[in-house]
Amino acid sequence: MRFLHIISAITLLGGVLAWRFGLMPAFAALGEDTRRKVDNSVAAAWRPFVLFGVVGLLVSGVYNFLIKTGLTPAYHAVIGVKFLLVLHVFAVALIVTKPDNAKRSRQLTGIAVSGVSIVILSAVLQWIRTQ
Repeated sequence: MRFLHIISAITLLGGVLAWRFGLMPAFAALGEDTRRKVDNSVAAAWRPFVLFGVVGLLVSGVYNFLIKTGLTPAYHAVIGVKFLLVLHVFAVALIVTKPDNAKRSRQLTGIAVSGVSIVILSAVLQWIRTQ
């Protein structure tokens, strides 16, 4: 389950980072109509990976949380914040793949910020568990 969790997170966050900071700047060299078509094609191609990432993270995350014992209130507080950020990432990742989304760049930036924050919180959770 840990492997599924890590692979799903890499797929989801890596795809967002590559799309937002790699592809979107490259689209600037294209004409408006071509840019829209290519951006919509990327969104359609990436949607199955988003679904895989969301399902993989949900299944493995719930499982990984339920098998842990002896969790402190600090751990619960941090995982609560992490879970809220995860819900944001899931919802916006599904919205960002809709065709003709005028706010796609801003939404991808939001996912990237939340995703990196989630990774940082994961490190904090590992540190809390070892204390």
